[in-house]
Amino acid sequence: MNDKPSNSPLEQRLIDHIAKYGPITFEAFMDAALYDPEHGYYPSKRREDQVSPVGTSGDYFTSPTSHPAFGALIALQLEEMWRTLGSPTEFTVVEMGAGVGVLQSDITEYVERELPSFSKAMRYIATDVAPPPESESVAKSTALPVGVAGCVLSNELLDAMPVNRFIVQNGVVREIFVDFQGDEFVEMVGDVSEPEVAARVEPFLSSLPEGYRGEVNLRLGYWVDSVSATLDRGYVLTLDYGFDRPELYKPTRVDGSLRCYYQHTLGQNPLRRIGRQDITAHVDFTAVDHGMMVMGIERIGKLTQQQLLINLGIDDFLQDVTLRDARNEITHTEAQENSAGIASLASTEGLGGFRVAVHARGAGLYGEPLRALTGIDGGLRLTEGHAVPLLSDASAEHARLLRSSNPFSSGDPSLAGLPTWEELFSDEP
Repeated sequence: MNDKPSNSPLEQRLIDHIAKYGPITFEAFMDAALYDPEHGYYPSKRREDQVSPVGTSGDYFTSPTSHPAFGALIALQLEEMWRTLGSPTEFTVVEMGAGVGVLQSDITEYVERELPSFSKAMRYIATDVAPPPESESVAKSTALPVGVAGCVLSNELLDAMPVNRFIVQNGVVREIFVDFQGDEFVEMVGDVSEPEVAARVEPFLSSLPEGYRGEVNLRLGYWVDSVSATLDRGYVLTLDYGFDRPELYKPTRVDGSLRCYYQHTLGQNPLRRIGRQDITAHVDFTAVDHGMMVMGIERIGKLTQQQLLINLGIDDFLQDVTLRDARNEITHTEAQENSAGIASLASTEGLGGFRVAVHARGAGLYGEPLRALTGIDGGLRLTEGHAVPLLSDASAEHARLLRSSNPFSSGDPSLAGLPTWEELFSDEP
């Protein structure tokens, strides 16, 4: 008797495709697993009758869902960008990969409340490849504007792009494909499907051990093209986990950076839970920089999220919470929850270790050299005179979970012993 559960519609679709055309690239597999319109991870999670993939009821946390202070600090940086451009009458923020719109909501609410002059100029366009059904605030990615003055913003977008996988065998870069044999999806190794897969890795090949695995994101170039078409003058602010290429392909990172997230636990088998778990890979920031440079968009800053938020004044926000507690404006419990949520944004063991890349095109005022931004260089206190936003009652649960281990896997024996979500962002190979 075969007790194996029947295949899901998405699995069957992949099985039928492989049976007809042969093994597929991992990029094609990942694209289907995450973005299939009917059964992919993001579209199915974001349907009205489903839960968000982000947060306590989902599979992972992000900076916006950890505390609204993240959106507030980004709002302050956007306002400074606007002033650096000469305070144009319209400053367009284009958020790519906006998800369910949490960051958009936090930024726009803070700007309306704390930055009234900027509020009159800011136009916020949130887009996503899989926006929530019937969303009025997040549009399909095909709705990108063209030739704006402003900022193209993304937070944890690039890590979710489908990637090709490779393995080093006998000193040669070969590609890992996905096949279906017997009753399961398996890996199959063959020649690279695109020469660029090998070209990205070959400068490091002599130092990579036999069996070394990694990823190549060939879609970054298309993303840069869309950024270039969108932005006429202004900035590109990219926050994500990743490395420059020498670090991404360092010899000790023998299993690559591909990760799977399910109920706040970490795994490395993308061929399980197809369409039900998130799959990510660290970003190749060398490819980002090169693509931007080709398009005439200059990198003006590279730092960690911790450095960015400290420069923008996150310590002032923490002090504001303490003062409100001392004045009995909030309860001590509320102060603890908010402090934990804010501190998590800059923790080097977690979100604070994310990389931040800042690029600019034509951002010098009236032809002058590019001006420094506080988020990159510090020096100014953008938070002065501005209040910290606080967690709502519903979102306070996030802060409590930040101080816990892993309460999500207790009801699922298959998740026992897996790393907790606090370990998800570790850079250790």
